[in-house]
Amino acid sequence: MQTTPDIQQEHHQKPLLGADNNSLVALVAINMVVYVMLGLIKTIYYLESLPLEKFYAQIFNPFILSNQWVKTPWALLTYNWVHDGFWLLFANMIWLTLFSHTLQTNGANKHLFPIYFYSGLVGSIIFLAFGSSQPLMGAGVSVTAIVIAAIALIPNHKFLSNIAGGVSLWMVGILYLLLNAYLLKDGSIIALITTFLGGCTGLLYMVLLKRGIDLGKWMHQLIHSLNNSLAPKNNG
Repeated sequence: MQTTPDIQQEHHQKPLLGADNNSLVALVAINMVVYVMLGLIKTIYYLESLPLEKFYAQIFNPFILSNQWVKTPWALLTYNWVHDGFWLLFANMIWLTLFSHTLQTNGANKHLFPIYFYSGLVGSIIFLAFGSSQPLMGAGVSVTAIVIAAIALIPNHKFLSNIAGGVSLWMVGILYLLLNAYLLKDGSIIALITTFLGGCTGLLYMVLLKRGIDLGKWMHQLIHSLNNSLAPKNNG
């Protein structure tokens, strides 16, 4: 798939690491903050000699997706920010950083958050449609969507281009998908289906963007409006 005109116009807008408009930093930061906050609350439960079952029932479970979602509808939007385990979070953030940064270098910075958001929402709908009895959590669906979006947009981008000609992005992306499938094979088959079908949101987003349909436009406009409203007014 060729780079879309919309993205071509954004190449000069590649954000610096600490820039306010760096979507990758924002995504990683939110995931980390949520993990740390839940960890601190879990520690408080432990120090107060409260059963950890209470922590999960009162604090953790309401933010992950389960068949009891009607009682906690916000879980449709929060489950893909919640991780129960450092190494799961670490692996997801590594893959997220690798492919998101590559998309940023190709002018797709402002599309990272919409892809993350839409894929999480689509994943939750698919998951509930299959009626799984196991909960769903973690950024796996959204990271998969960003990987697939990168494969669709820039399949021939090279990693480690100075070493033996480099490795094509599509090859690394396929490796990620195979590893993900292997890790999920012993769990719920519904979680596996949800991850990959939800991940295809990244492909759909890029196909529509190529046709001039920007699903993230309302997000961009909302953020722009918020920035303008919060910016200090110059009365001089």
